[in-house]
Amino acid sequence: MRSYLPQGPLPAFYHYYPGVPAVVGVRLGEKVNFCPAVWNTGLSADPPLFGVSISPKRFTHGLLLKARRFSASFHPHAQGALIHWLGSRSGREVDKGQTPHFLGHFGVPILEGAYAAYELELVEVRPFGDHDLFVGRVVAVWEEEGLLDEKGRPLPGLSLLYYGKGLYGRPAEEAFTP
Repeated sequence: MRSYLPQGPLPAFYHYYPGVPAVVGVRLGEKVNFCPAVWNTGLSADPPLFGVSISPKRFTHGLLLKARRFSASFHPHAQGALIHWLGSRSGREVDKGQTPHFLGHFGVPILEGAYAAYELELVEVRPFGDHDLFVGRVVAVWEEEGLLDEKGRPLPGLSLLYYGKGLYGRPAEEAFTP
C-alpha cells in the first residue's frame, strides 16, 4: 500500500465512496431547481436533522440561502441517467423545473420516482472548506412503501450509488447480517 502526505487538495477524494446521492430540491418564487448531493448525512434523530454539503459555486446554493426550505430525495438506480443529467447541468443554464416533480406539504419540490424524501426547514449553514453544510430539520417524510422493507430501509439492490466522476451503480441485491 502506498502513502503520501497531501499538500493541498487530494488528487482523488473518493476512497469513502460509493454514496447514495440525495437530490436537493428547492423553489424560490416560480424557480424550481434540483441538484444531486452525494455529500449528505443524517445528523440527529431527535430532533430529526439532515445535512447536505453544497459548493457556493452551485446555482442551488444561492437558492437555498434565500428559500430556507428544501427537499432531499433518494432514488432507485433506474433513475441514474436522470440524476446524472441533473448533476451535470447548471440551473443557471437549463430549467430543471421541467423535470417531473410535485410540491410537498411545505411547497418544496420533490423529484418524481423517489423511494423516500424529506421536506426540510433550514436550521443552519456552516462553511467547511470549499463547501457549505446546509442543516435542515425534517418537517415531513415521504415514503414509497412498496420500495421499502418493514423497517423503512430501501429494498436490497434498489438504491442508486455514486462512485465519483460520473460513475454510477447499485448495491448487490443480496443483503446480509454478518
